[in-house]
Amino acid sequence: MGRWTNGARRAGVLALLLLIAAVLPGTVVARPAALASISIVAQAAGSDSNDPAGYIVPRLRHLATGPTPAARLVGKRTSALSLTATGPMTFVPILYYHYIRTNPNPRDRVGFGLSTPPAAFRVQMQYLADHGFHVIPLHEAVVAIQRHSALPSRPIVLTFDDGYADFFTAAIPILQSHGFTATSFVVSGRMGWGGYMTPSQIVAADSMGFTIGAHTVDHVALAAQPPVRASWEIKQSKLMLEALLGHPVLDFAYPYGSFNVYDMAQAKSDGFETAVSTTSGTWHAAGQLFELSRMRVGGGLPLASFAQLVGGRQPTKAELAL
Repeated sequence: MGRWTNGARRAGVLALLLLIAAVLPGTVVARPAALASISIVAQAAGSDSNDPAGYIVPRLRHLATGPTPAARLVGKRTSALSLTATGPMTFVPILYYHYIRTNPNPRDRVGFGLSTPPAAFRVQMQYLADHGFHVIPLHEAVVAIQRHSALPSRPIVLTFDDGYADFFTAAIPILQSHGFTATSFVVSGRMGWGGYMTPSQIVAADSMGFTIGAHTVDHVALAAQPPVRASWEIKQSKLMLEALLGHPVLDFAYPYGSFNVYDMAQAKSDGFETAVSTTSGTWHAAGQLFELSRMRVGGGLPLASFAQLVGGRQPTKAELAL
């Protein structure tokens, strides 16, 4: 009887503690922690401009825990960390550039980080040609990732974000001199703006064999938008470019690397075959086709660092002297 009484007393004390915890603010009853969902929070103030020195080899991000949908509620630029990187992995570096120009304002550190001078770009492309790299279309990489099929030795994909005019005037002539291809992700609502490609230049680039991809209408951080706005930005950019080019546009890039699972699903349902992020990485799984990682080439990147970025041999003294 006494043992039963003691047990009941302990149970009563436990119930009282639970009641206190439920009533008093700030009290917590410990329980086994559930596995938190993980998200990648992009660095603040524009993910394409947070490396003034321009030496962006890996994209640094802060890991945070919490449910992904909260990102849209609080307006943070957040992207879901893929849990779909299972199965065979395919190695193919996807590089991304912004401006191919000499930064016009030396005091503009953001502009410096986004600008690869044409002379440096020419040396980088020469390095790829001299060291046996095979520049392939993004579509070819996507097919290989999806099927885990073979690619040429030392494959690499070149992409350019925002649709700046210097892609047409500066990058294309250098790329053509090596027989290289590339994808230009165009902000459709800025076609013809100062510093951006005109519609005729976009059509001409497309006719030369370069791929035109979509980059939203207004270059907004998608994860910070209401779902209706995010959906419109993704779909309308595709429709605008398709109307201009007269054929499907299959590739999408998330501005600022800002996206979540809703945006990924929207891009897929709109008919894109892939979407690229700004998350650093060179290995890809078939389940990651709507969050492909890329490697950013920033302004002021030495050739030796570029070689390391693409996984190539160190440049020769003659190459470094160029």
